[in-house]
Amino acid sequence: MAPRDLQDRAQYLSLALFSQRVVSALMEYVDENRSVKIKAPLEQALDSLAYAKRPTASSQRKVAAFGSYEHLRTLEEVWTETDRGRAVRMIKTVLRDPSNPKSKNTANQLILLFSNLQNQALWNFEQPKPVSPRIMQRLCKLA
Repeated sequence: MAPRDLQDRAQYLSLALFSQRVVSALMEYVDENRSVKIKAPLEQALDSLAYAKRPTASSQRKVAAFGSYEHLRTLEEVWTETDRGRAVRMIKTVLRDPSNPKSKNTANQLILLFSNLQNQALWNFEQPKPVSPRIMQRLCKLA
């Protein structure tokens, strides 16, 4: 395997790790009532999703996820535009009022979304495949 190929594939692992951090923080919040650790990962997720929606080449800001082709490809494969909007709204809901019992239901939905993202990132690392025309077209629009 060429070093560049391995480096590209490692991007999938970084997305899986990012997703796992979000899932772990949300699970601690839901299962153990620990809201202290959710702020940083959820804010990183929010910033990253905002960047994925409107990436700019001139952006000096470092985002935790969705700054690479592999991350965007995986996001496109797993989440629809509707899912992204829902995720942003759900993250804001949990951050706004973690003491509200309804926020835990919202967190459970986020766990599912980010678990699916993590699973796809791991799959893409293990089984890289050619890019579909739909995804390539979307990624070209983002560039």
